[in-house]
Amino acid sequence: MDKTLKSMLASNLKAFRRRAGLSQSDLARKAGTPQPRVAVMESKGDPTLPRLEWLGRVADAIGVTVSDLLSERAMLETESLASLPEAEDNLAAHLKELGAPLTGPSRKSRSFSPEAVVLGVLRTVPSSRMVECLPGLLLKKDLDDEKLQKLAKERGLVNRLGFVVDVAVTLAEANSNREKAYHLRALSKRLWMDRHKEAEEYLMREAPEDPEFRQWLKKKTPRAGKKWGVYGAYSLERFREALKRAA
Repeated sequence: MDKTLKSMLASNLKAFRRRAGLSQSDLARKAGTPQPRVAVMESKGDPTLPRLEWLGRVADAIGVTVSDLLSERAMLETESLASLPEAEDNLAAHLKELGAPLTGPSRKSRSFSPEAVVLGVLRTVPSSRMVECLPGLLLKKDLDDEKLQKLAKERGLVNRLGFVVDVAVTLAEANSNREKAYHLRALSKRLWMDRHKEAEEYLMREAPEDPEFRQWLKKKTPRAGKKWGVYGAYSLERFREALKRAA
């Protein structure tokens, strides 16, 4: 097949998948296809064009069309998206710089805005401890709400951000910080308008495959997570502890 077309497919699929906040395994599960097949689709070195059936499945799973996956314009648009930190960018160091109570090396490979750091954690979920630091950062730092919302919408992270914003509202109210609670509640309402209504996301490095484990996680999820369709074994107490330890 045309190597240029396959290259566009590989670039577009990877970018759209990341924008949707999905790992290759997540996408494979949603599309009902083996993970190695997704990896091959994202490989520029493999010139084979997948069957239209499989292209349709992955396109539906990330909310785009097959034409989007094979479009040069889409490739240019996805390449123009603002950069977010990857797992190898030592997100813990970036969070520590923002006042998060984390230990470990402080060396950073690149610089990112605080808003990009928050969304980078939500996209890659390096650890639950890093996620637990986020509501406290939203409470203590004056971040750019418009930038947060824009980046979250571009990257398919609106529901995950909505979850931590709602937790931050609860923490602000518990600390009698009415001004911050009002401010964060307004952000939550705007995010709610952009949310994925049928979301079922797992705030973990990899979404669990076992149905029983997924059900267990749903039971352990705080009310704010259930509201947004974002699940994980988090608790308000752990979020409160992270806030108390924050600089």
